[in-house]
Amino acid sequence: MNKWFRKGNARRFHRVDMPTRFFIVPSSPIKDREIYATGADYFPTNYVNMIETRKYDTIRSVEKIKEQSALVTEIFNDVIEDIEFFGECAKNISQGLNPKSDMTYWLTVNEKLKGFHSIQRIQASSPKTFQYLSMIEEKYLSFLKRMVESINKSTPEHFEVEGDLPIGFKLDEMMTVFEQPKFARIPLIQAMLHLSEFLEAYLNVYRQINDDNYLKQFPQEWPLKEANVSASGIAIYLPKLFDLYSRVDVYLYFEKENRILNFDGSVVDLRDDNDSHKQRIAINFEFPDGRDQDFLQQQIQKQEVKECMKFALYS
Repeated sequence: MNKWFRKGNARRFHRVDMPTRFFIVPSSPIKDREIYATGADYFPTNYVNMIETRKYDTIRSVEKIKEQSALVTEIFNDVIEDIEFFGECAKNISQGLNPKSDMTYWLTVNEKLKGFHSIQRIQASSPKTFQYLSMIEEKYLSFLKRMVESINKSTPEHFEVEGDLPIGFKLDEMMTVFEQPKFARIPLIQAMLHLSEFLEAYLNVYRQINDDNYLKQFPQEWPLKEANVSASGIAIYLPKLFDLYSRVDVYLYFEKENRILNFDGSVVDLRDDNDSHKQRIAINFEFPDGRDQDFLQQQIQKQEVKECMKFALYS
């Protein structure tokens, strides 16, 4: 293991925390697949635990709703089932299983495109509840439709995506309002908030799958995230997981110089971060190109100068 990842101060290359645009995927996709899959694990244990917690929080909040409790409970259970179906479909895709291979299953996928079938039952008696559920349905369907389009156009060699998945739904604005403390004791509002968070957890998984099949060619769109970097490796927090000792392709983009660095990497350390529901993944660069390594070292030194100047300014 590279000294960069060992405890203690002895390191071949100095490392520093710095904002970095990166794109990292397994070097080899899953073999003998029905549909193209990168090989990353998009459902690591701590993320699945978070999903289950959000589901539990939703159910507990629904149990506290007094008005039309039987009907409301039934509707929420139906919506939860639809959301879990989306998650199951995303998991199948991530494992290289094509939902179209099972005709009964594929018919069910297309049936889900009709939306939450039971929410109409509450439209007349509780229009506000119907409105909130419709917002959740809108967001759910926009992702499901994009997933179905990708499945229809994908092959074992390629997972087709049209671009970025949508953002900025009415639901998101409403949930920001619902997070205010004054709504903390209203069971219906809390149920909607938790249900939205439950949905978001699964949508974020599919967003990862989508981005891993799209963003490679658009480095300017790679998210700028904090990373622990040295000239011989990188450690980052990701919601997905790679196998220990597996090979990965690491791309770093430096916008000011408009330069992309590409390193062959090997995963040398994995640690759960349960607070963020992410994994800390440490990667060694294997036989890096000398020029790329020198350039990266220069960027690290620039970051160190910035940190020193910031320290001097505020000390």
